[in-house]
Amino acid sequence: MPDLKKHFNKEAEAFDEQVQKNIPCYNEMLTALINAIPDNNKNPKILDLGCGTGNITQKALTRFPDAEVTCLDLSENMIEIAKDKLSDYEKIGYIVGDFTQMQIETKYDVILSSLALHHIPNDEKKEAMYKDIYEALEKDGVFYNADVIKANSNYNEELNNKIAIREMKENGVTDEEITEHKGKRDANDIPTTLINHIKMLENVGFEEIDVIWKHYSNAVYGGTKK
Repeated sequence: MPDLKKHFNKEAEAFDEQVQKNIPCYNEMLTALINAIPDNNKNPKILDLGCGTGNITQKALTRFPDAEVTCLDLSENMIEIAKDKLSDYEKIGYIVGDFTQMQIETKYDVILSSLALHHIPNDEKKEAMYKDIYEALEKDGVFYNADVIKANSNYNEELNNKIAIREMKENGVTDEEITEHKGKRDANDIPTTLINHIKMLENVGFEEIDVIWKHYSNAVYGGTKK
């Protein structure tokens, strides 16, 4: 995904500030994602898939300070910011690469992702990615994703957009910035419905599938490999 890599290398420096403004309830969403990890293993091996600037890993290590984490992202610039942010932690590995084009060699207890998988261009390739994630989990391992979703009706899609614009304005985002953000989303995002995600997870073998959190066009969902 060369165009996407160029986009995120350019966006990396401003990402943390922008995501707080542009994604309603961003911190609440990430907290729900991390809370979904079972606490029966105090030092899980975790893969942060599309780690960005390291926000997911930072929250995961706050809850599981003895965890071993691999941070994988397409953007070198994102990885460099993550390294700086996570410099106090020792058991972190970093990989620059396109997770849709590479084999996940190691087995993990937990695979997490946030605001990344919606860039995969169609449902067939999304399901193939879910299959790769499933195969990369240990028995009883879990996968949870926090991501942008498409509504299941035109009305709810319009409602989601209205709510997003209202909440962005409440966060101080200008009309010009909203238009710019929408343009970037239209160019780079290919979300699908939450119903489709759940069906795809079922298709590849996940069990205990659940929706942990949802706020209009954003959701946290996942399941367990039994």
